[in-house]
Amino acid sequence: MAGFDNTLGALLVGGLVAMALWGITCVQGYTFFTTNQRDRVAFKVLIAFLIILDTFDSVLNGHILYFYLVKNYLNPLAVYAPTWSVILHVAITSISDFIIRSMFARRVYRLSSGNKLITLWIAAVSATDLVCGIVITAKAFGISSYLELDTLSALLYLNFAAGTTSDLSVALALCYYLYTSRTGFQRTDSLITILMAYTVNTGLVVAIDAVLGILTYAVMPHNLIFLGFYLLLSKLYLNSYLASLNARQGLREMSNQPVSIQFTNFAQSSGRFTNASEGEESRPTELGEKRSHPTALSLETGNLQKRSQPDSSSSSNPPTPITATTATLTPGSAV
Repeated sequence: MAGFDNTLGALLVGGLVAMALWGITCVQGYTFFTTNQRDRVAFKVLIAFLIILDTFDSVLNGHILYFYLVKNYLNPLAVYAPTWSVILHVAITSISDFIIRSMFARRVYRLSSGNKLITLWIAAVSATDLVCGIVITAKAFGISSYLELDTLSALLYLNFAAGTTSDLSVALALCYYLYTSRTGFQRTDSLITILMAYTVNTGLVVAIDAVLGILTYAVMPHNLIFLGFYLLLSKLYLNSYLASLNARQGLREMSNQPVSIQFTNFAQSSGRFTNASEGEESRPTELGEKRSHPTALSLETGNLQKRSQPDSSSSSNPPTPITATTATLTPGSAV
């Protein structure tokens, strides 16, 4: 029975992990629909469609396990014949991944101020992955054994390679444009760093799973270990994307916290000011520089001494103190 470790064993482990990821998807979907009230209806419908698609994919995973482990329990040779649910899983994965990559490409387009070149590159590679998945699905219905996958090996390699390239392109593009959006303010830069971490995690986790899948297929094409990794691909991608969406509320709360600045620390000679609450020197905003998330400023001023040039008539008079009050500036308020 040791010979089933890399066939039935791989399907069992991959299927169980995939079902666990589906449970996490359900929790994240519930969180998304109960906390993100400001999203457009069309976007919510798209997220609902992805969750339904992932649920259908989980049903396919259940059928795969039932077919090989229960229905054909006394027929060990059945493990070498692909069932329809395995074949259809390829198309479902390709469609789900393409939709998510398209939404990431839209992020890149907006963040890059309309860079069509990088956006079209991501769209083209993602479309290649989708087309390969559909073609593999159509042709796989005509094979009777996993050993015949050799006839589709070129498409399988292209499918894995296109998906991995697309994921890495999205991650690198988003990280680059987020990094160039740094402002010099500690709080804003901290938010950007968090966004970069989410981006890297999304692309890295999915890319690692895809690379493991293509490597195991290249090294061991006659067992089903690669299929165990492939069962996880769409679920990892969807969970990573939902996690980034659900993190937005916490990031908004962080960005809306007031920043305390003391005018007494303002240095006119250097043209800079110091954030008194955080002890960090920040640069002034350049003319025309965009701020995607304006931050409320709590301005606290101390007693300023009005000084004049000493002359013969006023040298004996003490300087006149000027007391300023505390004000809070919020975006859109008149000063």
